Amino acid sequence: MQIDELLILEQWFQKQVKKLQIPQKYQQLHAVMQQNANIRNNQPRTPFDTQTSELLNALSSVKFNTLSIEQINLLIKLEIKELLGDEGVEKVEEILYKNQLDIVAASQKIGENLNKINQAVTRFDQVKSTFSGLYTIDETEEIPEGNVLMRVYFQGNSSMKNIIEFKRLGNQWYEIGRGIAMASNGSPENLQIIGAHKGSVILELAVIAGVATSISTILLGGLKVAEKSIDILKKVEELKSLKLSNKKIVNELEKEATKEKQEGIKKIVDEAIKRHALDSKTEGDKINALEKAVTNLINFTENGGKVDFIQPKEEENINQDNLVEFRNNCKQIRLIEAKIQYIEHKENE
Repeated sequence: MQIDELLILEQWFQKQVKKLQIPQKYQQLHAVMQQNANIRNNQPRTPFDTQTSELLNALSSVKFNTLSIEQINLLIKLEIKELLGDEGVEKVEEILYKNQLDIVAASQKIGENLNKINQAVTRFDQVKSTFSGLYTIDETEEIPEGNVLMRVYFQGNSSMKNIIEFKRLGNQWYEIGRGIAMASNGSPENLQIIGAHKGSVILELAVIAGVATSISTILLGGLKVAEKSIDILKKVEELKSLKLSNKKIVNELEKEATKEKQEGIKKIVDEAIKRHALDSKTEGDKINALEKAVTNLINFTENGGKVDFIQPKEEENINQDNLVEFRNNCKQIRLIEAKIQYIEHKENE
């Protein structure tokens, strides 16, 4: 994670967590529950419906769709990602209503969540005090003017473990970059590698804004296709769990999922051709390159690879009108990713 991202995340935390008074609302709920837990001799308990409602309303207001993967990963490491947003609402409701815990156990779990939130507050206060006066968000010069930072995560079945996979995935990304850049009247050189990280190999690229918008549009389309396919395959698993003797229904649904993917990819290609106003009679080479790019990009992400963008700040010297679609794409990508992850998490449970 770059220092820029850390400072932006600190600002996000100030706005989404501290400004909404989530630590205080957690504290108020915990205080009443703790008081009830300590009551003896059948004394009347103090209701905490108001405190619960205020906390849930605040938690549901937290949105993650402007954050990068690295920023979200840091929230996960701090153990607060699942305590915020809709997932945080569900956690509180599970403690208070679904698991039928006694008041002592429930109060203890709410207290544990409160401690994690307070620890995060301390950490982000330290970030602010450490970098205040030493570094400002505007100081970065790593990204060339008019470019967007894009990260490519080579992980899952799209990971690089040896030189053979390096060559295969390198060729795949050459086709992706070449096809999308050509459609945007650019060249593969418009995707500049500016850094890399170890572990699961992560490449950082500086990509011109127009190409970044095209890539984000294709990624969004691919996620929408994946979402539909997952919904169909979920029905297949439900039918299998019922152990029905009629396998024809299962087979038909599986075929429908495959068809949905094929038709989805074709639709993405057609929309990309229309978007770039490509003429099939005179620009067949661009169309062929674009088709390869779309197919390779969707296959890369379906096999576990990820592509993430660091959204440029409003004050950066990029035509902001051209970035409206890009920003909207990034927000929708994050929302659909969160939905897919939630479905997969529930299925695993």
